[in-house]
Amino acid sequence: MTKTLNNQKNQSIKIFAIVFSAGVLSRLLLLCASIIMMKIFHIDKNLMEFFGSVTDAEHYMYIAQNGYAATGEAANKIVFYPLLPYLMKLLRIVFRDYTITGLIISYASFGVASAYLYKLMRLDYSNEKALDALLLLFMAPFGMFFISIHTESLFLMLSIMTLYYTRKENWVIAAITGFFAALTKSQGMLLIVPVAYELILSCVRDKKFHKKGILSLLIPAGFLVYLCINKALQGDFFAFVEHQAAAPWYNTAKWISDGLSTSYGVGIEHYSLSMIIYWPQIVLFFVSIAFIFVGLYKKVRTSYLAFMGIYFLVTYLQGWMISGARYVTSCFVMYVVMASIDNKYLKYLMYLVSGGLTVYLMVLWIQGYAIM
Repeated sequence: MTKTLNNQKNQSIKIFAIVFSAGVLSRLLLLCASIIMMKIFHIDKNLMEFFGSVTDAEHYMYIAQNGYAATGEAANKIVFYPLLPYLMKLLRIVFRDYTITGLIISYASFGVASAYLYKLMRLDYSNEKALDALLLLFMAPFGMFFISIHTESLFLMLSIMTLYYTRKENWVIAAITGFFAALTKSQGMLLIVPVAYELILSCVRDKKFHKKGILSLLIPAGFLVYLCINKALQGDFFAFVEHQAAAPWYNTAKWISDGLSTSYGVGIEHYSLSMIIYWPQIVLFFVSIAFIFVGLYKKVRTSYLAFMGIYFLVTYLQGWMISGARYVTSCFVMYVVMASIDNKYLKYLMYLVSGGLTVYLMVLWIQGYAIM
């Protein structure tokens, strides 16, 4: 019996290592593709400088190097959540360079996220479908944010780990990873919804209360820590809300229809940006809604669909959103739903569309187009 358990454990570690390596390799291939594209299009950029300044990367770099500012022009950087830049500051002691440190965090997080996505899929699905989910993740059209200094890889890893350990009823680890997810992105605290749902199911099934499940309250506590940082530095728990409403974001909470209408109007006014910012996030909203119904039809686990639903709701409640496509990309349930589809022609179509869009958007991104 002991020998059998050891063999199973060794096999599990081997699979984890293989999938982790595949995830990291997929990011390195995109990195190599970036270098090749720079050569093809004669783009005279320093690669490290590019990854340290593209889109929101410059803000995370600033916070890692200088911390949050209480006053002045840099005070508005408090809208960016603290886990990634603080990790960069900590690990920079080892890797010496902030840009390299940020990239290592992103790539390693993506590798771990890949391994846990595979493990999570295998709880309910065949090996084939687990591999489908991985390939669709690797080919995510806005996957450039998984190879740069952004929170997407870190959040993806922490959210998948939270659900995996929730499913395994390891409430302690689920609470810890959920806590850190809530320190990574605003959507992190929403993990309390699927965790609480699974906890209730477990208690009803076992006819007893799992005391360690109360630790799931650590998940929203991560958001409270972020609010306390706002209060300590700028005297207001919700200072970030004021900064988001001001330049350069002009972002206030509005009903979804108003937000979509704004995106449509700005897309019409600024046609050059519409195809890479505004149309994609409008289309993805309706695709996301469709995927919820597909998930219901394919009997995807209710807790996952609940998370996806509230995730999209909160994401699209932003009045003037320019990063909707990026936010949707880091919702792991999308890949679970897509992998659950049995029709091979639809699956081939998803691969084709994802692959084509990945190439197209990467070319634009490397050339400096405003892909947010």
